[in-house]
Amino acid sequence: MSVSKSKNLERKLDNYAREAKYELDNVCGSSLWESLGFVFFDQLDNSEKIAKANYYYGQLQIINEIKFLI
Repeated sequence: MSVSKSKNLERKLDNYAREAKYELDNVCGSSLWESLGFVFFDQLDNSEKIAKANYYYGQLQIINEIKFLI
């Protein structure tokens, strides 16, 4: 992979991670989930919020795995 493609991929991944963190902060009401991980999501008040939090947390995990590989 060329350097420019690698930089573009990294920038896109950073944007996706930023969006996922923003959504998680909104769903959880704070950034406490960052230190507690997915265990924090069980404390949320309804199943829709739990599902949304799990979705975005899963996105972050995938992004971190991809970043590790590049």
